[in-house]
Amino acid sequence: MSRPLRLLPAPSPLAHVRRPARRPPYPLAHPDCRLYARARHGLWHGVRALGLRPGDEVLVPAYHHGSEVEALARAGLGRRYYAGTPALEPDEAELAGLLGERVRALHLTHYLGFPQDAGRWRRWCDAHGLLLLEDAAQAWLSERDGLPAGALGDCAIWCLYKTLPLPDGGALMCRRPPTGPAGAPRWGLTSLARGHAGWLAGHWAAPGRVRRAAGTEPYDAAEDFALGDPETAVTRTTRWLLARPEADVAARRRRSYARLLERLAPFVPEPFRRVPEGASPFAFPVAVDDTAALRGALAARGVEVVDLWRVAHPSLAAGAVPAAERLRATVAVLPAHQDLGAADTTRIADAVRAATRRRP
Repeated sequence: MSRPLRLLPAPSPLAHVRRPARRPPYPLAHPDCRLYARARHGLWHGVRALGLRPGDEVLVPAYHHGSEVEALARAGLGRRYYAGTPALEPDEAELAGLLGERVRALHLTHYLGFPQDAGRWRRWCDAHGLLLLEDAAQAWLSERDGLPAGALGDCAIWCLYKTLPLPDGGALMCRRPPTGPAGAPRWGLTSLARGHAGWLAGHWAAPGRVRRAAGTEPYDAAEDFALGDPETAVTRTTRWLLARPEADVAARRRRSYARLLERLAPFVPEPFRRVPEGASPFAFPVAVDDTAALRGALAARGVEVVDLWRVAHPSLAAGAVPAAERLRATVAVLPAHQDLGAADTTRIADAVRAATRRRP
């Protein structure tokens, strides 16, 4: 009986017996690091702490989740969308055409844990008098040129539970650090118990559990994008687990990704066909004509598939950026986390190839 394979790893009960780390990974040990329940809360606090005011504008990638855009909107900031290059990098010529007297910042996204050349965009922002907002929500533990993703931004955010199995958790580093969330922290024991149940199910339950759980709930974009209460503090349970992180997580994620890439390279969008040395991949992307069919076929085999950013934030007009719309229509992501073994990645690759009737 094969175990269900979910996009995010579940917390093992064994995590509680790990010894506290001498020094937790960046940015957790930095005195200016602030923890919130979600990364979008950190972004909302960060842009306000930097002095951005309603009416100021930010250059934002058209290919985005939507929650980060909503956080900027709730802070009163306007958005000017850029398409970027086919490699999902900003394009200097395009950005130059979007500049205006109200533009105050560039939002840079480190997609799927693959770090952008933040040093280049730090220099570009300095040359144009702009702030650099680094979105490393999917790139915690990733590095480039010896620097962690997010280290060069005036404001940087990380979504911690996308990398480690945690009930919640978003981190913020800001050149002008805010005071932190005002809300009292909850224990988060219910979420932790559900996570442990998921870990047990992931090791002993039948694949039917994933089939029932994956893709059956209708997607609500407004709920997915919602800021929520930005004063919500990270749970005490997450703080406890963050002090006891797993070892070699980034390397193990690269190994899982590389195994999948060996079998599925023709399905992978061009920017993600090579694993950078310092990357900590969030998930494994595949581009197919029918993501819904792929999701259903793999759910039947106990593998979770998630459409990546299928719906844009409503402030981006339909048809405004065709390249981003093509990505939204065709890209889905598969598990590639640290808990996958060789047999798991082989099973995922075989399921994709069987579902699409293609052979690399």
